Amino acid sequence: MRYHASFMALPVAHLAVALGASRRRSKSDLLLLVILALAADFDFALVWGLGLPLDVYHRTFSHSLTAAVAVTGLYGWLRARIAAFELSPFLVFCVYLSHPLLDLLCTADAADHGVMLLWPLSTERFGWAVLVPLYQQFAVSPFSLQGALRFTLLEVLLAVPLWASVAWLRRCIRAAERPPWAPEV
Repeated sequence: MRYHASFMALPVAHLAVALGASRRRSKSDLLLLVILALAADFDFALVWGLGLPLDVYHRTFSHSLTAAVAVTGLYGWLRARIAAFELSPFLVFCVYLSHPLLDLLCTADAADHGVMLLWPLSTERFGWAVLVPLYQQFAVSPFSLQGALRFTLLEVLLAVPLWASVAWLRRCIRAAERPPWAPEV
């Protein structure tokens, strides 16, 4: 059975990463994490705002390692000038990059709808249809109200282990950064 190629992670899955990374953070840090988790889809502004073709501009430059490095570099530059930023650049990089990696897992047709993870070095699109069979069991397309509600339910169910994984990883990183004599927080 051939899968419909327009499956994509909805914001719930991307937000799960931000929430998993946001434990005990200020509201401004949480807001920044949410923006970072969703930022790769700013390319929709080019598609919808300028009328550019979806298949040419979505999941290209903004879904690349280059974009993740650029966003992290911009954050680092701002962090050096504005004391209000408390997130580590590594966390910023991981949360931004989580978006293209999640999109990569729900790509039925990598050649047409995959993620250009290596842009600008390569325009090859990558995808791995891991989540596509689950999406297909819930709805034919996320672009109807019923389909969007079903996809959201699926993503909420998938978000729990995703959130737990990110929270566990965050705890491991904090434990590695804590001096051995300091108590666990």
